[in-house]
Amino acid sequence: MQQSWKKRLSPNLRGTIVFLVTFFAVGAFMPFVNLAFDQRGLSESQIGLYNALPGAITIISGPILCRLADKKRARVLFTTIGFLMLGVFTALMTIPWGFLWLLSLQVVYSAFSPPITPIRDGLAARMANKYGLDFGNWRLWGSLGFAVASLVMGMVWQCIGIEWLFLGAAALFLLSGVVVNLLEEPEEEKIIQQTELWHQWIPRESVVWLFLSAVFLSNLAQQAFYQFSAIHMIRLGGSETMAGMMRSASAVVEIPTMYLVSKLIRKIGPMWSFLIGASIFALSWLGFSLATAGWMLIAITAFRGIGFGFTAVSAVVYIDSKARVSEVASYQGLMNILAFGLAPLIAGPVFGSLAQSLGLPAMFGVASGVGWSAAVVCIVILLLQRRQCQMRKTV
Repeated sequence: MQQSWKKRLSPNLRGTIVFLVTFFAVGAFMPFVNLAFDQRGLSESQIGLYNALPGAITIISGPILCRLADKKRARVLFTTIGFLMLGVFTALMTIPWGFLWLLSLQVVYSAFSPPITPIRDGLAARMANKYGLDFGNWRLWGSLGFAVASLVMGMVWQCIGIEWLFLGAAALFLLSGVVVNLLEEPEEEKIIQQTELWHQWIPRESVVWLFLSAVFLSNLAQQAFYQFSAIHMIRLGGSETMAGMMRSASAVVEIPTMYLVSKLIRKIGPMWSFLIGASIFALSWLGFSLATAGWMLIAITAFRGIGFGFTAVSAVVYIDSKARVSEVASYQGLMNILAFGLAPLIAGPVFGSLAQSLGLPAMFGVASGVGWSAAVVCIVILLLQRRQCQMRKTV
């Protein structure tokens, strides 16, 4: 049946469906899960502990599972299993057995879920390149799916009750596990030796590590937005509705940006595109530090959506360009643990302490400085690449 799907649907349509469905599932669940926990009576500290666990566990299990998926040449299978497990464990959250029950589910699931995003993105980037398509044109459907789900499913949960969140999201995650099979395993250059040393796949190019550090710094600064933007909105006199509009404004802007950046990457390359996005992020956090009214944050966050569109697409494309076929999942997984594992783990206590001691405007000012450091690293990479090109010409 899987092969018949792939024969009937064009590669472009398959990629579109994968990102639309998988991001719709996330958009139906992620914005509302903490609200469901709050209604169950969990404290703020318990919710914080629950949300902190995935980052810590991802750092350990992510590289192992992504590398195993590459070695076994079973990347689609690993992603499928990840989504199916997410569906099962989300359904189990319906059982009201208290905080320790939820925490145990999070620990077990987080040990197996890290491959989902990096492998899906790596497979999509390689598949898009194979058929002469743009990865960004698929990724924009993900942002659209997330935005639509956040709006529509919010109304649904309000009508039928937030307690149905877990079963409804579980069904969408199970559907995602089926749909992700529309992606293709890349053609192998060679069979990976099963006896390879654990460190042989690790990137050796200095520019790759510099780029990974830029991604880490950019995402480190961005955690200030994820954690405190809604609080900053309220303290500037805004409302919960305005806080929702703020996030929606970013998602709406991301969609056309991702379409345009796909074309731009072909002309200026993914590194220049990432530099533009990282600079926009840094300017956004500076704007947050200087804002004096809630409505300003909506406009600034819309501007931030341009930066997200640039960085989300160019990061995946650049890392994929540096990876051999046997390292598709491994390289994306490495970037994933730095951006979504280590960065939140460090940023949580650091920015929380800064916000408490210096205030939110000063904290966002520090985040802007961290964001500019990511842009500086990108400039260093571009200079190194220019020097390498000049050396080749002289030779």
